[in-house]
Amino acid sequence: MSRVCNKAPSLPDGSVADQSLYERVDGPIATGSAHFMRAGSELHLMHSDLELNDVRQAALRVRCAAAAVRAALVEYRTSHRVAQELGFYPVHDERLRVAGGGSIPVRETLGAARDADLVQLDQAAVEAVARRYEEGGDEAAYGHFVTELTGFSSELDGFAAQAAEAGPADWQRVAWQLLTAFDRIRIYGQTLAVINILGMTPGAVAGAGQERSNRI
Repeated sequence: MSRVCNKAPSLPDGSVADQSLYERVDGPIATGSAHFMRAGSELHLMHSDLELNDVRQAALRVRCAAAAVRAALVEYRTSHRVAQELGFYPVHDERLRVAGGGSIPVRETLGAARDADLVQLDQAAVEAVARRYEEGGDEAAYGHFVTELTGFSSELDGFAAQAAEAGPADWQRVAWQLLTAFDRIRIYGQTLAVINILGMTPGAVAGAGQERSNRI
């Protein structure tokens, strides 16, 4: 997962000065993302169970998903705390600004990534993310992710506590709501990964788009 989620598994300028700092911050993110995606797998399998009328198994899936999200939050919060304590965010924001020629290249990176099918976003979502970076850099953008996931965790825990007794109408409504909420947060996290990794190596996004064009 570190190849997918980490901000800089290998710094593009070859520098080793900040490599340890990135490793301290990125390690928990990789572990947290593994837990988070496991939660997504459980939620998708929950839908399979419901299609087969296995409500008991579906309720178990919800509890497993809730536990996985809680575990993910522990790791994500650890990363956020370590990043703040070690002064990571200013260092990373400056690297993004240098790569962007003076400003963090959010719109440019996401536009190219969207064209290359690396992330699915409408323009309103791109603008919302760009404003967070403009207002508070990677710290604000990542903090929003943690806040959203915290709310989702509470919602998931609430349903998991009474899932075994839930009626058909509850399952029909909540099952889709949980999966929709999960996908929304996953896409946002994917967006941050695209910015933090490919934003420091702009040519990588263009290269991905060119590969897609060649395949078509």
